Amino acid sequence: MPRLTTIHNVDAHDEGVWSAAWVPHSTKLLTGSLDESVKSWEEGQDSLAFKHCYQGHSLGVVSVVVNSTGEVAAASALDAITRVWNLNTHETVSLIEAAATETWSLAFNPTATDGIHLATAAGTRSGVVIWSIKPDSDETAMLMELTLPQATEDRLRAKERFVLSVAYSPDGQRLACGAMDGTVAIFDVATGKHLNSLQGHFKPVRSLQFLPDSKTLLTACDDMHINLHDVENASLIDAFSGHESWVLSVSAHPSGTCFASGGSDAKVKLWDLGTRTCCHTASDHTDQVWSVAFNEDGSRLLSTGDDKKLVTYSCA
Repeated sequence: MPRLTTIHNVDAHDEGVWSAAWVPHSTKLLTGSLDESVKSWEEGQDSLAFKHCYQGHSLGVVSVVVNSTGEVAAASALDAITRVWNLNTHETVSLIEAAATETWSLAFNPTATDGIHLATAAGTRSGVVIWSIKPDSDETAMLMELTLPQATEDRLRAKERFVLSVAYSPDGQRLACGAMDGTVAIFDVATGKHLNSLQGHFKPVRSLQFLPDSKTLLTACDDMHINLHDVENASLIDAFSGHESWVLSVSAHPSGTCFASGGSDAKVKLWDLGTRTCCHTASDHTDQVWSVAFNEDGSRLLSTGDDKKLVTYSCA
């Protein structure tokens, strides 16, 4: 079974680190913090070196993502502004302003061919807003808005359907989003049509990710579970328990054989999808783990948390 071995453990920011992402085709990664900054790092054999600091947000950074080419990054913050940067020149290529509470997690469409498509979990808009960004012409426009289906009777008591999380399938055909009331909705990317909703959660779904097959989805929830869903048939395959508090982040291994999770219990867990058991628990953090992410070949995992730390692991 795979295990995690800690490689680097650094104090990355002055405040908690809520999001992080690897830069494809490189050994670089980005971290976003409540200290209002996004930092670039490069992992070497013996060090994790700070490279650049992206600034401009006036409140804490909630989400950081990098597109599939590794050339563009985006960050959303509590100031309801999403900033998009060119990672080669460090220049801002787009600035997207939303109403307060209408910006949360982000995701790039991995297969868009007509510019860059960026999905925003739109908080109190109760849906997802997709933006089309064309850096060469400085054009940014709303491409589509996807709205959660009407609440079913068992969810009518929810005070709000704040959308927290968003993810594209690797083939770019499906988009999933998770909400405060436990709703997980699946949409067709081409048409914007709501395809189905996945059952199993009634508390906030803070993170979700498709497996490489684009047919299976992992959802991390405040109910202390990670659920595995069959998206095509809208069925629950299994529920993974082991965290002692909210599960805040989930990341699927590129092989599709395992996944990692981070929780409010300060633990990072590695789960084997063959045996459907937890095969390793890492305890490097001392506070909530807000982000876990595998790099593109699955040889490395990162984690960040409220203890201001960035930790990288080998996975083998």
